Amino acid sequence: MPDNDNISAEPLPTTFESLGLSPAVMESVRTAGYLAPMPVQVSCFAPIRDGRHLVVQSRTGSGKTAAFALPLLHRIRYDDLRPQVLVLAPTRELALQVHQEIERLGKGTGLESVCIYGGTRFGEQLDKLHAGVHIVVGTPGRVLDHHRRRTFRTDAVQTLVLDEADEMLSAGFYEDIRKVLDALSGLSQVLLFSATLPPNLQGLIRKYMADPVCINLSQDRVDVDRIENVAYTVDSTGTKMRTLMAVIEAEDPSAAIIFCNMRSTTEAVTAYLRRRGFDAAMLNSDLCQTDRETVMARMKAGHQRLLVATDIAARGIDISFLPCVIHYDLPDDVQQYIHRTGRTGRVDRFGRAISLLTLKDSQSIRRLEWSYGIKLKLLETPSREETLKMLADRRIREIKEMIEAGRVIPEEFQVMAREILADPDVESVVATLVDAFLTSKPLDEMPMQAPRLSHRRESERGPSDAPRGDGGGAGGRPRSAPGRSAGGGSRGPRR
Repeated sequence: MPDNDNISAEPLPTTFESLGLSPAVMESVRTAGYLAPMPVQVSCFAPIRDGRHLVVQSRTGSGKTAAFALPLLHRIRYDDLRPQVLVLAPTRELALQVHQEIERLGKGTGLESVCIYGGTRFGEQLDKLHAGVHIVVGTPGRVLDHHRRRTFRTDAVQTLVLDEADEMLSAGFYEDIRKVLDALSGLSQVLLFSATLPPNLQGLIRKYMADPVCINLSQDRVDVDRIENVAYTVDSTGTKMRTLMAVIEAEDPSAAIIFCNMRSTTEAVTAYLRRRGFDAAMLNSDLCQTDRETVMARMKAGHQRLLVATDIAARGIDISFLPCVIHYDLPDDVQQYIHRTGRTGRVDRFGRAISLLTLKDSQSIRRLEWSYGIKLKLLETPSREETLKMLADRRIREIKEMIEAGRVIPEEFQVMAREILADPDVESVVATLVDAFLTSKPLDEMPMQAPRLSHRRESERGPSDAPRGDGGGAGGRPRSAPGRSAGGGSRGPRR
């Protein structure tokens, strides 16, 4: 990190009023429900307002978006409908999230803004750009596309924000970022925000940021006390998916993101969980943009319990209430463990990071401890019998809750139930009915013999085995699953 104007962690307590925000921005802050500024917001306000270059290292969930949005909204010339600020983000999801927060904080100011990213048509973005905007938020590739087409006027852009800068560089965006910087002829201010500052950022800082103000609010600690890092050992006699099911039953999180290294793994894990009645949805780069936005909206609104995702969800996705993340696969890069784990324990809440460990993970565990001082607390993995008992108890409890809620059972179903209980194959019949209920398959589509897939090993199931449903929540029929585009996980190992 450059040795200029370094500011260490705890700035003096203050209020939003004392920052000197304009009345319109102040009103938006109150409407958004912000009570007091966070340390990163206090530290960044004056340098950004005064037009200084800024390098900020701050942990995820610390309020970085508002830290740059508030001073920029304060100084924008609203009578000039040319782009004055460009914000670059590594993923569409983060770009959309940043754009939504900027619009929320800029409501009532006269702000016009647009979010431009790939995977969607140019039409709506072109209309917005043509009408005039003050702020453009986007991903590097689509921003360059608009610049090459001359649909994005860059001559009035004075401020560039690089959000999650280390992730953009590690994702291979260095050349795109350099081209964007070179295209901004009127650029006078660069704001670089990141949870970590690896060495490959130093050259970019030296080349494009003269005498930057440097703010380090991480205090060289990425692991924070409010996140508990625990682990369960994968049962060598079973499968990793069965261990995952055992962990979910034992931990019983109200919501969780389950991180996998491969797109094909997200498909297999999601299918496995749905078939067992869990409310699971999938997020990877094979989903079309509309489906990705739908899944994230459900998760943020608290309508989705489990999200099975690649590292596309590891950076910048703000689900403030998320109590838990599960590392189904430990990442190859231990720094990615930090970013995944940063999805929980946000904004001073407590969180829990759970890892499923196999023998091949021993080296990654050592690297975590050496690099960040993170020592995983090993917990006892529930046995197969304990897991099945927990699963059965929960399903019975959910069904009883439906009865207690006054659900009317037709008389013919009561008669049918008595006949089933008297049948010599009662266990198989009831198991088939449970399978039909949890996976939402109509009875007339079910085989007459044992339920489909019952004789295949769990590890052999692929994406084509995914049931036609989203898994049942407590006390209700399963919801329909978000769609996904063709291709499965065959096109690459990540995201």
